[in-house]
Order: sequence, then structure tokens, then C-alpha cells
Amino acid sequence: MRTLLRGAAVAALTAAMVTAVPAAAQAAQPNQLCRTNSSAILYTSPTSGIWVPEGSLVRILDYRGPLHYLARYDGTVGQLERSRVIQESCYYQ
Repeated sequence: MRTLLRGAAVAALTAAMVTAVPAAAQAAQPNQLCRTNSSAILYTSPTSGIWVPEGSLVRILDYRGPLHYLARYDGTVGQLERSRVIQESCYYQ
């Protein structure tokens, strides 16, 4: 009986992990161009950065976790908040 319950618990955990994977797939991928959904700051240091207007194209260089991307805009590289990127707008060029 315990083996059966353990098997059910493992199956439930596996199913939960499988359903969590597609959310990560929606994130922009390296080398994609994406539009910003509002004006934002591309942080080049913890306290400074450059202004990125709404609707601008930014190139995603790397995924920096749930809150930020490493991105390039107008030749400048820095961190951009993930919430400022329209995920559905991203494409490769």
C-alpha cells in the first residue's frame, strides 16, 4: 500500500513539473528581437542606465531569471525588466 501511495505521489509531482515547463518556454530567447510594452530603463549599472521608449526593439542576449533579461538597445547592453518586454512580439532576425 505504501509503495502504491509513493507511486501516486511521484506521478503527481511529475505531472506538476510537466505543466510548469511551458511557462518558461514563453520567455524571450537569446538573440531574439522584442518590443517593449512601455518605456523602461536599460540598467547598465545598479544605479544608472539609458531610457528605452515604449515600442522599441531590444535584442535579448540572455535570460536573467524571472525578473530581468540581459538586453541590447541602440548599441548599449544592460539589464531590462522582463515585465517591460512583450513576449509575444519576439522573433529571430
